Amino acid sequence: MNVVFDWAGTLADDQELTWRLTDEVIRARGAPGVDFETYRHEFTLPADGFYAAHCPGVPFSDIESDFAALCRRRYPEAARLWPGVAEALQCLACKHGLYLLSTLDQAMLEAALDRLGLRQRFRAVKGSSGDKTRALPELLRALGLAQDETVMIGDTAHDMSAALAAGVAGVAVTYGYGSARDLESAETRCGSFPEVVRWLDKAASAANRYFPVATVGGLIRDDAGNLLLVRTRKWGGRFGIPGGKIDYGESMESAFRRETREETGLEIRDVEFVMNQDCVEHPEFYRPRHYILVNYAARTAGIKPAVRLNHESDDFAWTAPAEALGMDLNGPTRVLLEKVMATEQGKNGEA
Repeated sequence: MNVVFDWAGTLADDQELTWRLTDEVIRARGAPGVDFETYRHEFTLPADGFYAAHCPGVPFSDIESDFAALCRRRYPEAARLWPGVAEALQCLACKHGLYLLSTLDQAMLEAALDRLGLRQRFRAVKGSSGDKTRALPELLRALGLAQDETVMIGDTAHDMSAALAAGVAGVAVTYGYGSARDLESAETRCGSFPEVVRWLDKAASAANRYFPVATVGGLIRDDAGNLLLVRTRKWGGRFGIPGGKIDYGESMESAFRRETREETGLEIRDVEFVMNQDCVEHPEFYRPRHYILVNYAARTAGIKPAVRLNHESDDFAWTAPAEALGMDLNGPTRVLLEKVMATEQGKNGEA
């Protein structure tokens, strides 16, 4: 797996340090400084809005230059890691490809890594990335990293927005700069770095296991009878249904509701089991896998309600069932749709 880490707040315990440097930059421009609590609650990325409020009239490019110059002198010698990070990175580098993406100045970041003995842990280090929603997709393209094999780990909503923009999984850590409230919409949240390590171990294990895996998914209709279909890279860009793996200890229906919520933002009702399908190394799937597909049908409120896709899907469509048959569907979805439509036609004929 490719693991792209944010630096400040995620690996480095540097919030107090960066506050002091920020306050010094603002005061040097003749503006009132900011206290630590104000900094914690108001600082966001990109940082131009924060500085516009606390240092009005000063071009953001000048602020960036001032901060970078101060950081180069002071940051590398003062930066420290969260407990256990150095040891964990040594272990993780043996299992995954590790990368670093940070808004901090490139030279300053590399100097800090060298002092801490971490530079060799990362296959690539990209600093000076003020807007990660642009920088992360560029990093994937430049290094040839596959979206489905990459995860972004960071501590701010901006990091999670970058993951979504790049089409990769996002893991939010809640012990850094971002508050739990800021990160409540993140797909996955970890309250400590050991939790991050455990999540990576679980994800790597799931990606490399070669025995049948049970999954859930289903056809979801709105109040007008339209079907929701999502398009994913894992199925060669074909349209399919929301769904995913069942967690340990989770019922199949609960898993379907959870996966639907995570992948579309929708709540469903009237859930009905339709069929099971064997899916053994299906030629349309992007890698050899043996899945047992547990298929449902369900409804959601409204007519063509808004859909919030996560990183797993590129597009969605609300469409009438008959029109859906003419779309580029993946094989298992077509089988499910034909089964549902045949059953409904049979019921209507009996009536």
